[in-house]
Amino acid sequence: MLKALLKLCLLVILPVIYLTVAGSFNPLKLYNDWLQEKLAEDIYQGIYQEIEKQLLAIDESQWNIKISEIAQNFNTEIQFKRIDQMVKEDNQYSRLLSGNYVALGNEQGSVALRIADTDWAIAIANDTTFAQKTYLEASGPIYLIQSALDEIPTRKLNEHLDELESRFQIQIEILSDKKLTDIKNKQNIYQYKNLTWIKDENEDEVFLLKTRSGKTLLLSIERDQFILASAMFVPLFLVVLFISAGILIWLWPLWKDHQSLTQTAKRFGSGHLDARARVRKGAFTADLSTSFNRMAENIRDLIQTNQSLTNAVAHDLRTPLARLRFANDILKSGNCDAEETARYRHTINTSIEALDYLIAQTLHYARYNRSTDINHFKNVYFTTTVLEEVEQYQFDHEDIHYETNIEPALLKTHQFVDGKALKRALVNLLNNATKHAKSFVLVSFTHQFDEFALIVEDDGEGISKKDYETIFQPYKQLSNQQRDMNEGLGLGLAIVQQIAHWHNGEIRVKRSDLGGACFTLSWKTTKP
Repeated sequence: MLKALLKLCLLVILPVIYLTVAGSFNPLKLYNDWLQEKLAEDIYQGIYQEIEKQLLAIDESQWNIKISEIAQNFNTEIQFKRIDQMVKEDNQYSRLLSGNYVALGNEQGSVALRIADTDWAIAIANDTTFAQKTYLEASGPIYLIQSALDEIPTRKLNEHLDELESRFQIQIEILSDKKLTDIKNKQNIYQYKNLTWIKDENEDEVFLLKTRSGKTLLLSIERDQFILASAMFVPLFLVVLFISAGILIWLWPLWKDHQSLTQTAKRFGSGHLDARARVRKGAFTADLSTSFNRMAENIRDLIQTNQSLTNAVAHDLRTPLARLRFANDILKSGNCDAEETARYRHTINTSIEALDYLIAQTLHYARYNRSTDINHFKNVYFTTTVLEEVEQYQFDHEDIHYETNIEPALLKTHQFVDGKALKRALVNLLNNATKHAKSFVLVSFTHQFDEFALIVEDDGEGISKKDYETIFQPYKQLSNQQRDMNEGLGLGLAIVQQIAHWHNGEIRVKRSDLGGACFTLSWKTTKP
């Protein structure tokens, strides 16, 4: 479970880190660029067109002057450059040449557009410029520091530097003319209104101040790097922490249910066949637990059935085997006349036939007691099977009248079923009805909504309600408690029940209007 949680945390953290540091392929950046381009197209389209119109009306050599004039009236930055200087990526370059709006991806959210068919492009910022931001943040503190410096006599400036640095949390350096010249030659000088600054090696702003005596001071505001780092990583850490906590809270009951189900499966596997998984309403594992419990019930029933089958087969084998042994011993002794010899040989033959019948019926039950094999299911006209079997039974049993009641629509439609299995079920039901009927058997085949029903009724004595469940158990016969194989083995209805389960259906019994038993084998419509 710990490994799973670690994997989950990585799955959360890595995407967040990727979205934070990824470059050109960052989906957040791509979306932000698309959004800026759409906003620029909606808001500044007329402005771009008007600037382009004014530029095209004058000579190209005057364009820079015109742009400077226009920019003075904007509160945002306007850039005017050649296309190859405006953008660095090939994709942006080709899109600009095609006349598309292109987000430059800078802090100001600038969006560029090509000027007509020229090599020039103009970019308008959607946000305040870097210079404006710096001015807004630093102008107040620099003003106060400048005021404090002006109060110090020039000759005592060096004496008060430490006190000023401590009071304002700044570093002050008096620049020599040579160093000032080096800075101007090597550094980009930024200026906005009355504020001038450069960037140091950490990309922090370092301001240039003039004293009343004409000296130039290099003034840098001290920043706590730990706090700066915290400002970046603490929010990210908190986001990941809360997401992970939320996922953990979500996973905790799932983990408990998983552990409970695992322990139950182990207990069941070790022989505790009554072990069942706890099913919590609304739990994510509710369906899994229900399926496990259903599987456990089926396995337990199968084991109990196999135990009953083994016991019943062992019991039923004793009688014919005892007869075989007795007859064989008598014949081997030679102390019997011709009539007795014929009788004992007949006993041997009938015992062998009984054993063969027992084995055949047991194999039939074992076959239909397995799981459903969908490969046996095909589109068949089961109505034809019903009519043919009833006709055969009528031919074999002239003393009983057989009648069919089949819905006309079913005569022309096929069903997706295991045809051989359903035929076996029909035969078993007809055998059962024929055995108990007085003179009449009715076979019906109907279809209502999405359910088929095969109904076999007789006019016999019927079955008591208390025996409705018993008759479907293997080797259970109400009229054959002594287990005479001439009366059957009690597997017919058990096989019918298994075939019903194969078709996700059921077999029910009730009293028929004819007076005897009414067996209904029903199953849901199945599509190939």
